[in-house]
Amino acid sequence: MPTTRKPTFVSRNLVAIVMIPSLIAVHFGWAILQDNRKLVTAEEQIDLPPVTFAKFAWKRLTGDHGVVAEKSDSK
Repeated sequence: MPTTRKPTFVSRNLVAIVMIPSLIAVHFGWAILQDNRKLVTAEEQIDLPPVTFAKFAWKRLTGDHGVVAEKSDSK
């Protein structure tokens, strides 16, 4: 009866082993490019994409669209 080999840690988690360092490298590269003033001025600089998405998602969830309600002074 042939024995089957148990899958190794690397074979079971190959996608995570490749993708996690890749995501870290992409975000590090984004931060380096955003800090280069020859490419991006201080006024044009934006947050990391996950931070931008988190702010967008929070505003959608809480219903805060940046509109400040004005109080009416009708007497």
